[in-house]
Order: sequence, then C-alpha cells, then structure tokens
Amino acid sequence: MKKGIIVLLIAVLVSGFAFAGFSGNAKITFGADLDSKSFGFGNWATGKYTFSFTYDTLAAGKDAHETDLWAEIAAEGSVKVSTEAKIATDTDVSKVANPKADADGKVTATFKITKANIHVGEWTFGILNAGAAVNYAKSYYTDDDGNAINNVVGGEARVVPGFTVAYAGWRGGLGLRGNWAGEKLQYNVFAHGETKAFKFGENEEFSLQAGAYVHYYNEELVGAYPKNFGAAAKVGYAAEKLSADAAADLQLVRAESNNEFRFEAAANATYKIDNGSFGANVYATNFTIKTDAADLYADGKGIKLDGKLWAKYNFDFDGTKLATEAYVEVKDALIDARAITVFAKETLTVMDGKLALAFSEKYAFAAKKLTLTAKATYTADKFEAWAGVDDFSMQFGTVGGGNPAITAIKLSCGIKSTKVIENAEIGATYKGLNLAKNGDSITKKGAVEAYAKIAF
Repeated sequence: MKKGIIVLLIAVLVSGFAFAGFSGNAKITFGADLDSKSFGFGNWATGKYTFSFTYDTLAAGKDAHETDLWAEIAAEGSVKVSTEAKIATDTDVSKVANPKADADGKVTATFKITKANIHVGEWTFGILNAGAAVNYAKSYYTDDDGNAINNVVGGEARVVPGFTVAYAGWRGGLGLRGNWAGEKLQYNVFAHGETKAFKFGENEEFSLQAGAYVHYYNEELVGAYPKNFGAAAKVGYAAEKLSADAAADLQLVRAESNNEFRFEAAANATYKIDNGSFGANVYATNFTIKTDAADLYADGKGIKLDGKLWAKYNFDFDGTKLATEAYVEVKDALIDARAITVFAKETLTVMDGKLALAFSEKYAFAAKKLTLTAKATYTADKFEAWAGVDDFSMQFGTVGGGNPAITAIKLSCGIKSTKVIENAEIGATYKGLNLAKNGDSITKKGAVEAYAKIAF
C-alpha cells in the first residue's frame, strides 16, 4: 500500500511539472597524452535539467546569428512515469479466486544533446561524433519491432571519435584514435563521404547519389571492429504517376584468415491510377538474417531473394466505400520456390462512415496455412464498439492427408468512449478467447477488462 501511494505521489508531482532550464555543452578535442602514449579525437556531450512550471528550450538557428561564423546546439529530454498493476499469484485472471494487485512504479528520465555544429559560411562542422556511413538499401518488409531489415550496415557514429563536415549537399566525416604505447604504432581510422543528390531530366525526375567509407585499424590494435570498406549508390525516378528507386550497398570485410564480400540490393516501383495504385518490391542479400527457418542461412553463404507484387484500389458507391488491397509475395525464392504468400484485404464503410467492416485472407503455400480475419467497428456519437475474429487459421496437409485442422479461432470485442466523462476514456474489452480445441477443451477462455484512462 505504501509503495502504491509513493508511486502515485511521484506521478502527481511529475505530471505537474515540465522540463525547463536545459543546459549543456558539447566539445571536440584532438590531442596526445604523453603519459598513456595515446592520440586521437575525443567527443564529449554533457547536460542537465531541472523541473519548473514552464518549458524553455533554446536552439540557435540561422535567424539567431549575426555573422558567418557561428555555433548551434540543441538538446531534448523527457520524463516517463509508469505504474502497472500486476496479478501476483497467476497471470490468468480466470484461475485466481482473489487476485491481489501489486503496484509496480517506475520513473525514467533522459537527456541528450542532439546537435552541436559550428558554421563557417556555407560549411557546417559537427563536433558530436564522426557521423555514420551511407546506407541506402533496405528491405521492404520489417522485423518484429517494425524496423526495415537492413543487413549491410557501414560504420556508425560510435565507432571512432571525430567530426563531420557538410557543404552544399556533400557530407563526410573523419574519426581517429590510437596509441604508441607498444612496440608499434596502433591506430583506428574511420572516414566516410557522400555526394549530394544529383538531379537529371527535363523536370529533374531522375536522381543519383552515392557514397563510400573505409574503417581500418592495424593488426596490433585491440578491438572488435573489423577492417572494412564499403560503397553504396541509389537511383530514383519520380514522375506524376510513376515512381521507382533502386539501391545497393557493397561491403568488403577484411580479416587475416578470410575476406568476406557482402551485398544488399533493393528495388521498388509504384504506379498511381485513379482511386488506387500498384507496384513491386524486390530485395536481395547474401547475408545471414533471421527467418522463420532458423537454419536457412546458418552457413552465411545463401543468397536471400524476396519479391512482392501488390495493388490497392478504392471504390465509392453513393457513399458506400470499399477499400481493397492485395499482394503476392515470395520469400527465399532461391531456396524454396513454394515460399509464396497470397494476401487480400477488404474494408467496407457504410452508414455514412459509422460502420466499417474489414476482412482479410492470407494463404502461405510452403506452410500450407490459411488465415482469415474479420472485424466490425461501429462509431456512434458517444462511443465506439467493435467485435471481430482476430485469427481463424486452418492447417492443410495434416498427417495422414485428412481434413484441414483448425489451429486458431481467436475472438475479441470491446467498447470505449471519450464523451461520457470529460478528459477521460472509459471502456471494456474481452480479449484472448481462442475457441480452437486443445485436447478436449478450448485453448483459452480469455479475459474481460474494464478501464478508465486519464491523459495529461
């Protein structure tokens, strides 16, 4: 109880304050230490903040200087307070006769300097770090965290301390550190550069940009960074209806026993039509990545090739709207030609937009799995309610060649409103129900939850 009260007091105090009084500095040095016998660049960024009733932040911009030689610095900070009631005896509420909630509170604060530049006319020098090398090619699909798959990555800002420079769209960076404490000179060098985006064509519809980097250290330097060289390029085309781009990242990783060549390439195209669009995506790499089959690229020698054709179209029938989308995708095409997925989704909006019906169908040929979803959402003046089938899955090709097996029937529903109580949201949900049989019983009964949420 005392813990819950303390967390509540912290939440009340923090919610009544905002950040102010941001202060900080960024510094770059280059020098040599005669005692440790080391040399190179160094970057430091420090900052602090205090609580106040107002929010104040100052970042010098081009309108805040009077000469062609000026500096700018910017920072950002945040405070997050979270409290969560957890069931202490069992995570399944239905199995707990008298559940006891334990309030777990946490307060986190962050402060970081995001920019520290010195301007000399049209030149800009960054003193936070050595910057990052070019990286253009990325996959069209994402990982579990929603980030684009990206395997061939060049040197990053944290590799070696240093500085960056930019002029008229061109940019680059240099980092250096080392020492002469041993018998031989030890050094770690990181340098990168990128061209501006060149425009071509009558209406400048074509674009071209490229870059390269080198990260090298001699054999005596202790560290985990590889000796590598890299280059990247991208081309683009942008017209009224057609847009397309292609990019490639190349990397040579040098080692004493073996040299490894890595590549990553991506191409995308979109064509717009009245009320819709269609396009294609292609992605290839020879790098080991995470896939559904853990050992697919275990030796790191396979070439991954993925491709996708997609289309979207919207219909409008006197106020009734139907949005459709579909795609055909093949992943790991060079490994398993059956790894094809077909997907379609339809969203029907009727009753002047108050009722939306959404359906989707997906079939994976390699897994022999069909997945269907359906959801109905009704939006009224005072509330929004929904009910749906989150996952209806059927597995084909079961042992013995029998009928398809139903592996999931996941249902949910809920209702919420922000109009009943001013400045608050209230609602109730029923989630986690899975009617698919697990033995002689259903897989999960789910949980019912009512809530009230106040935002500040």
